[in-house]
Amino acid sequence: MSFFKNRPVQKNYDLLSACSWYTPSVGGLFAVLGWFIVGMILAGIVVLCFNLFLPGFKMSYMMLIMYPVQFIPVFIFVRLKSSQNSMFDRGYALDSNHFGKAGGFGAALLVILGTLSLSFMTELLNSVLPEMDDNLMKAMEAILDGPLWVSIVTTCIFAPVLEEWLCRGIILRGLLNYSHNDGLSRDIDSRGMSPALAIFISALFFAAIHGNYWQGITALLIGSLFGFVYYKTGSLKLTMLMHCSNNLLAVLVTQFGGETVKNAKSMIDIMPKTLYFSIFAIAAVVLALVILYFAKVQAADAHGNCDVIPSAEDMSTALDANQQ
Repeated sequence: MSFFKNRPVQKNYDLLSACSWYTPSVGGLFAVLGWFIVGMILAGIVVLCFNLFLPGFKMSYMMLIMYPVQFIPVFIFVRLKSSQNSMFDRGYALDSNHFGKAGGFGAALLVILGTLSLSFMTELLNSVLPEMDDNLMKAMEAILDGPLWVSIVTTCIFAPVLEEWLCRGIILRGLLNYSHNDGLSRDIDSRGMSPALAIFISALFFAAIHGNYWQGITALLIGSLFGFVYYKTGSLKLTMLMHCSNNLLAVLVTQFGGETVKNAKSMIDIMPKTLYFSIFAIAAVVLALVILYFAKVQAADAHGNCDVIPSAEDMSTALDANQQ
């Protein structure tokens, strides 16, 4: 039978394409969350082992190990589900290249400007939130209490790559493209949910995995921007770059801002209000222009711009047809 033939799929071993055939629905989202919680428990065990056998070992160095560990169970789950689905279900690429007229470089520059603008604007929200819990503050300080390179690796490489893989590449892509036909995605139009709802749910998931509402509220807003860009471009590279830009700014300000920044609740506390709101207005205009640009990027259909990858059965059928 044709579908028993070896599948001519290239690069099925890498982190992105290996997961292309798993598109979780709302129910699948809870399975993904469950396996992520398992990963968090494993990461907690790692911390416990360090505390027992290497007391005094800095939390910042522990993060180099525990941060990737918490994503291992969910990656194994997604990889296995994708492998099972690849025989009969169409896949949707985690990373596509629909950048619009500005091209890849122009789109990259725009998303950096948009992300930094929104990040600056959320300082207004931070200024009205209650003071951060002391225990959480100490935990965050412990994570950043290390060499600059450690903070950059954990917050500007691990976090963007792993969190974007999960929240945009798996969750948002899945909610946009999951099949309504019990996993049989023959009808390419019978899939997914409203893009606005999918973006909101994925941003809410992104906020939830931060584990506290001080970071979560900001993550919800920034995650919504990430989700919108991913919906319009299908590019995980862009959202990883956005995430990296946001976190890198936070790390540099924390590392080099001194005690004034460390003790401030928000940027409003360390700069004249007139200056802050002047920059806020400029940032709002920049953000609006960035959103307007990506809003004009032509989507393949109502489900966004994640490239379709055929199933093994589709490819075998096409191969048989070409041989006849």
